[in-house]
Amino acid sequence: MTFLVVATFKSNKNKAEILEWIKAVEPSTQIVVAPPFPYLYLFADSGLTLAAQDVSPFPPGSYTGAINARQLKEFGVSYVIIGHSERRKYFHETAIDVAAKARELLSSGITPIICLEEKDINEQFVALDDELFDKCIYCYEPMSGIGGTTTAPRDVIENVRSQVQSYVPGARFMYGGSVTDENAGNLLSLNLAGFLVSTASLNPDHYKRILEVVKNGS
Repeated sequence: MTFLVVATFKSNKNKAEILEWIKAVEPSTQIVVAPPFPYLYLFADSGLTLAAQDVSPFPPGSYTGAINARQLKEFGVSYVIIGHSERRKYFHETAIDVAAKARELLSSGITPIICLEEKDINEQFVALDDELFDKCIYCYEPMSGIGGTTTAPRDVIENVRSQVQSYVPGARFMYGGSVTDENAGNLLSLNLAGFLVSTASLNPDHYKRILEVVKNGS
C-alpha cells in the first residue's frame, strides 16, 4: 500500500497561506492534507488527497456546531484523524467518543486514522467494534513528541506497534510526532505505513523534503 505523508495544519494558516501552500506542492499519491475545516473547499481542484482533523461522533441531526461524516464525504475527504492526543487532553475526548467517530466515518466510506498513545491502546480497542479493527489506520503520536525535532525512541515505537498488532495483526501503523526530513530516513526502516506531520508540514519546503526522503527510501 502507498506510504502516506499526512500534513495536518491543526489550527494554523489562513486562506491566502493555504493557497500558497497548495501552489508549492506537486500532487502525488503519498500526499494527504488535513487543513482546518473552513478551508476544505480550497482543495477541490488541487489534485491532493484530502483529510479532516476531526469529525462528529453523531450522525446528521440536531447537534449544533458538529460536522458529520457525510458532510466531509461531500468535500471529497478520504481520511479523518481522530483520537489525537490534543483532542483527548484539551477536549476531554474518551475512547468511546473516538470509537463512535470511527463508526460514523466507516459508514460513510472514509478511513479513520486513529491516534494512540501507549496509555490509550487497551481502552481504545475495548471501545472499538471488533469488525472495524482492520478497517482503520493507527498512528502513534505521543504528546511528549509534538512540536519538537526528536522522535520517540525506536524501541518505544516498535513496542506500541506490537501492542496495536496484538489486536490487529498486520495493522497499518503510522508514526507522528516531531517528524522532520532529518529523522524521517531513520523512521522509514521501521516499515511504517506513513507519517503524520504537523509542525514540519506548515512550511511547504520542509514538507517536500520529507516527501523526498520517503521517495528515496532513506
